[in-house]
Amino acid sequence: MRSVVFALILALVSASSAQAGAWLREKGKSFVSTSVQTTENNGSSVSFYMEYGLGEKVTIGADITYDTEILNYVAGADIAATTIEDVPIGSGILFARFPLGPVDQPNKWAFHLGIGARYFEAEFLQAAELGLSWGRGIQIGSKYGWVNVDSSYNDAEAPAEARIKVDGTVGLGLTDKTKVMLQMFNTFEDGQSFSKLSPSLLFSPGKGRVTFQFSSEIPTKGGEASLKLGVWTEF
Repeated sequence: MRSVVFALILALVSASSAQAGAWLREKGKSFVSTSVQTTENNGSSVSFYMEYGLGEKVTIGADITYDTEILNYVAGADIAATTIEDVPIGSGILFARFPLGPVDQPNKWAFHLGIGARYFEAEFLQAAELGLSWGRGIQIGSKYGWVNVDSSYNDAEAPAEARIKVDGTVGLGLTDKTKVMLQMFNTFEDGQSFSKLSPSLLFSPGKGRVTFQFSSEIPTKGGEASLKLGVWTEF
């Protein structure tokens, strides 16, 4: 059962990592992201993420995820022995992000504090989170992009275990409307670790206020690959 829940937790925590980072929102500006994700065996998850620039040095937001079904994969087991098990699980965090150092420096640093809950084994459990992020812009030839690393420590009431995440993102603009992104999601919990690679194509039609994300998530060992469709909106 622990292996099932752990694999599901990874799907949840990787769902909204594309939006996290060391960059704060401008005062009065908002960002909203929603996504749906599915696996070959009809496992699915949904996510909602939002940020709002409360001030020049304060960004507040919410990060909510819910998963309905996953592949019951036990690390090291024969793939033929895997089964599908319905294990609903979710997470919701309200957070505030603050800069570390000058906001106009090339290397961006920020930390966030969050409170919320996890839905674990049919119970809502109080949770608190602390995170640290680094990021900066990059240039490759005539193309511009970004790189960031996000880390967090999330602790919840028993029987949930403390969770550590370290996620990396590299993105590059190909045209005014198209970007590519490669992410690595790493989760450590209950003495186990799990990693996924996630390539994405980002397309922003029109004035660029709405971006469509087409991506996949591929476990580095065991488990199922998944496909994800996301919609990002800035206003």
